[in-house]
Amino acid sequence: MNEDPPEAGGRAGRAPSLAGTIRAVGLGLISDIAATLAASVVLTMVVGSRLAGDAATPEELERALLASDGYTLLALAAGLSCTVLGGYVAARVAGEREYYHALLTGIAVLVFGEMMLAQSAVAYPFAYRLLGNLLVIPAALYGGHLRKRARLRA
Repeated sequence: MNEDPPEAGGRAGRAPSLAGTIRAVGLGLISDIAATLAASVVLTMVVGSRLAGDAATPEELERALLASDGYTLLALAAGLSCTVLGGYVAARVAGEREYYHALLTGIAVLVFGEMMLAQSAVAYPFAYRLLGNLLVIPAALYGGHLRKRARLRA
C-alpha cells in the first residue's frame, strides 16, 4: 500500500495504456534527439572554429573534433544531459511509473544511437561509444528520478 499518489487526472489502480507508454517514450526520445542535435550544432560551431579555424573544410573540422579529447568529453556530457531531459520528458508525459518510462526511453535512445552510429561514416573512438552506451540508461533514469522528485514535492 506504499503507492505514490497519482497526478491530478491520473489513473489510480489501472495499468498505464500501451498507447500512453508509447507516447511518453516517443516524446522522450524526440526530446533527446532534438536537444542532442541542437547541442551538437552549438558545440561544433564553438569548439570546431577554435580547433580547426573558420576556413576549415568539413573533413578538416571532423578530423580536428574527433582528435580532441576535450571535445569528445564535452560532447559526451552534452549528449548524456540530453538523455536526462528525454527521461524527464517521458516521465512527465506518462504522469506515473516515472522510472519505468525513463528506462524505456533510455533503451530507445541507446538503440537509436547505435543505429545512427552504424550508418555513420565517422569512426567514433571505441572508449567514447562504450562509455556513452554504459551511461545512457542511468542518465535517462536520472531524468525520471528528477521528475518523480518534482511530482512528490508538488
